[in-house]
Amino acid sequence: MSHSQAIRRFVEFINSADAAIGNEVIHESAEFHVPFDSKPLKGVGGYLEMLGMMRAAFPDIQWSVEQIISEGDKVVLRSKTRGTQAGPFMGFPPSGKKFEIVGMNLFTFSEGKIIEEQGLPDLFGILVQIGAVQIPL
Repeated sequence: MSHSQAIRRFVEFINSADAAIGNEVIHESAEFHVPFDSKPLKGVGGYLEMLGMMRAAFPDIQWSVEQIISEGDKVVLRSKTRGTQAGPFMGFPPSGKKFEIVGMNLFTFSEGKIIEEQGLPDLFGILVQIGAVQIPL
């Protein structure tokens, strides 16, 4: 499987939270660097933990591939994420509002699997769209 195909499969994993799919494309010692924790999440289990937090706030959350750029063992994914806030998120109560953001992720591969991810989701965009942050105009 090419790195680009593995990223598409990874997106299937995050949309389904199916650990079997995650194990196909994620190295057992993978580290996922997320903006809300100084320590990286580890392996499929760590990523599922983060997905659980996101799904608790946005039960209908889905990711889609917009663009993949691959060079050597590095892959950049530009994705869209959509969802509706039905639970608390980062301390903000449920709003019932929908959001749609663009995210950028840099993946590193080893032995054909994801070994590291640096994620840059647009958390500010989510907070604005769910009404948690007001922008004075």
